[in-house]
Amino acid sequence: MSLHYCDNPFVYQRRRTREVNIGKVRMGGDNPIVVQSMLTCDTMDTAACVQQTLDLVKVGCQMVRITAPTVKDAANLKNIKAELLALGCDVPIVADIHFKPDAAMEAAQWIDKVRINPGNFADKKKFQVREYTDDQYDEELVRIEETFTPLVKLCQERGIAMRIGTNHGSLSDRIMNRYGDTPLGMVESALEFARIARKHDYHNFVFSMKSSNPKVMVNAYRLLVAKLNEQGADWNYPIHLGVTEAGEGEDGRIKSAIGIGSLLLDGLGDTIRVSLTEDSVHEIPVARLGDLCGES
Repeated sequence: MSLHYCDNPFVYQRRRTREVNIGKVRMGGDNPIVVQSMLTCDTMDTAACVQQTLDLVKVGCQMVRITAPTVKDAANLKNIKAELLALGCDVPIVADIHFKPDAAMEAAQWIDKVRINPGNFADKKKFQVREYTDDQYDEELVRIEETFTPLVKLCQERGIAMRIGTNHGSLSDRIMNRYGDTPLGMVESALEFARIARKHDYHNFVFSMKSSNPKVMVNAYRLLVAKLNEQGADWNYPIHLGVTEAGEGEDGRIKSAIGIGSLLLDGLGDTIRVSLTEDSVHEIPVARLGDLCGES
């Protein structure tokens, strides 16, 4: 049975999604595709973070992601955001969170959007092979909900956005043992967290299915959209596209063009990041070309 991820693979028609607000940026709905990038400097180096952000904005970046591996790093986002605003730069800032729910809670107080990875937000990867009964699996979901709910409520209270961003390389042991290292496992991992968010009537979030393998990435996104369509019309959340760690030079650009471009032609994607192992400013012109292709 074919997946229903677009109405016609031969005729471009952009997928209609609900609108999500990230600071001054409106994503989804009738809004143009948003181009974003990520800083490469130490989050504790406020001056460097501010300068890199200004450099990115100058070349057309519309959203900037900053890693926050610890609570201390997350707390410094307050200073970065304040200095940018003092300089007249109101670009939305996104905190990138892995492993540390406490860091997410701290970051959510200061910035415009939090990215969490379902594979490691509440689960620890121990590379264990274990068979879960349905009851045991449900018990794990209860534990995840207890860990994730405070962040959902804080984002809801502050009116900030969230990205539920699955990464192919960091699926939890629980997901791996039930679904394997598959696009289906990536999708189900994200949907578990989305159901918790929706349970609390929080809808200001987007999805992503990142992989360094463009084929896996394309299959995961198409499967995600097909699953969202099955869930119902109100599961029309925006999608963030990207091939993670695509590389540098021609190789990185080709991998990104294959993965992101294929999905844009399907009408999928509301924001994109080209992930090159180069200075971040080099990502924006490449992403802009993809943006234009997707809007044509």
